[in-house]
Amino acid sequence: MDNLIEKYLTLKNRYRNYDTKEALRRVQAFRLAVKDLSEKGYHVALELLGSINFGICEVSSDVDCILLHSCELHKQEGSCPEDCPNYIFEIKEIEKSIHRRLQSKDLKIDFLDNINLLYVDESIKKGDLIDNEVLYRLLFYRNLGRPVNRPLFINYCERLEDNPEFIREIIPWATEALGGYLRTNQHRLSFNKYNERILSKGLLLPKELEEELKKYLESV
Repeated sequence: MDNLIEKYLTLKNRYRNYDTKEALRRVQAFRLAVKDLSEKGYHVALELLGSINFGICEVSSDVDCILLHSCELHKQEGSCPEDCPNYIFEIKEIEKSIHRRLQSKDLKIDFLDNINLLYVDESIKKGDLIDNEVLYRLLFYRNLGRPVNRPLFINYCERLEDNPEFIREIIPWATEALGGYLRTNQHRLSFNKYNERILSKGLLLPKELEEELKKYLESV
C-alpha cells in the first residue's frame, strides 16, 4: 500500500519485538474469550488496536478493538447498530470473559466499530467492491491492528487484496484515514510511553528503531 502505510506497518512490527508480558497475557485472554463465544454458537473475530497492538501495554492500559461477526438481523447492513441484541450479547460476553481471566474488573474495553461478515461475504460474491466503505474498513483494520481468530475473516481480505481495481481505489481512502488517525497528539504521545516502557525494562532503544520512529513522525 502507500508509503505512509508501509512505514506504519514497519514500525508496528519493530515494536512487537518488545511485547510485554501483559500484552501477551491479554492477547491470550482475548483468544480464549473468542473461543468461549464460538462454543456458544457465536463466531467472532477481533482486531486489537492501541498499545496492545504495538505489544507495549501495561496493566493500566485500556483496550480498543474492532468486532468482526455474523449477524442475521443486519445481514443487509455492513455494521450492527449499538442496540442490536446479538452485538450487545457478544461484547458483554467478551468483556465478562476478559475480566474473569485477567481478574481485572477495572479494565476498560472499547469496541470502536463492528463489521458484519455476512454483508462482506455477499458483497464479494456480487462483485460489489468499489466504493464499498465496509470492505474498505475491513481491509484497513486488517492492516492496522492485531488479529484474534484471523482464520474467520482472512479469506475475505485475501480476495480483496487480489483485486487490482479494489486496491487502486482503497489506497487513497486508507492513506487519508490512517493520516487522520496518526496526526493526533495522542498517537505521538503513545510512542513516548512505548519507549519509556521499553527503557523501564532495562533495555536500550536500538538506533534503528529510533531512526525509524523519527522518519515516521516526520512523514505524518
